[in-house]
Amino acid sequence: MSGPPGGERLRTAAVVPVRGHAALLDGALEALRAQTLPLDEVVVVDDDPQPSLRLPAPVRVVTSRGAGPYAARNLGVAATDADVVLFLDARSRPRPRWVERTVAAFADPGTGLVGSDTLVRGGSSLAERASEVQQFASLDKYVRAPFFLPYLPTCNLAVRREDFTAVGGFSTVRSGGDADLCWRVQRATGHRMAVVEEVLMEWVPRTRWRDLLEQNYRYGRSHHALRVDWSDRGLDVREPLPPWRLLARTAKAGLRYGAAVPRGADARAQRFVALAGSCFDWGYWSAHRAGRAASAHSERRPG
Repeated sequence: MSGPPGGERLRTAAVVPVRGHAALLDGALEALRAQTLPLDEVVVVDDDPQPSLRLPAPVRVVTSRGAGPYAARNLGVAATDADVVLFLDARSRPRPRWVERTVAAFADPGTGLVGSDTLVRGGSSLAERASEVQQFASLDKYVRAPFFLPYLPTCNLAVRREDFTAVGGFSTVRSGGDADLCWRVQRATGHRMAVVEEVLMEWVPRTRWRDLLEQNYRYGRSHHALRVDWSDRGLDVREPLPPWRLLARTAKAGLRYGAAVPRGADARAQRFVALAGSCFDWGYWSAHRAGRAASAHSERRPG
């Protein structure tokens, strides 16, 4: 279970899914080319329904035709025979020692998953400033104080290929597949998740405030789905806040944002994070409501 026999060097591959963000991809590939430990392969998965991405060798391009980001990652892994697969996004900007420091952690045969801290960059727009404040990819949220088992986001995650194969790869969901994979690997293989305690990855945030709110809404829905999927393994499905409380919380966040507008960009960004949090809560509520409706419909169907 420790990789190639005879102490041979582990073969490495990076898998990058992309759809609608081809302009961001160049930055990710440039950062991969600048690594102190070169990768053996780089696989870009074009997830556009009508794929048209063309990249020069040695980068390989495979297509998933709109299957979704986690299905795309599964196809990317299938396209390589690497011993260790490193996942990142088109928005990911690995620092030069990312591959070197990440792969070194797999020298321990009991390690199945590796990650490091990720710094979300800032910028001039409201969404970029708020994302910098929110720091959604911080290890504090995933490892140091997880809501269940620790896990790592796929913008900065490496996995031993045999472990990835043993659990059947990612679940093909829209969001939350990273937590599900990490949890399944830890439980099914007994291998540990190792963390490199330094910032080895930067991430380019969205520039439009609507996109940031949609991201948080989607995360709320996927959070509910994770709780449901893992409810038989110890994760509770907590009740969402009632709509009147969600409305009150959203209105309060909106008023505070309005009051912060005259105080400058930094104050607006701080208050906008609370609005994004409300979107997360609404996403969770929406998924919970849809699940209860589906359950009630199933119970009403004749047997």
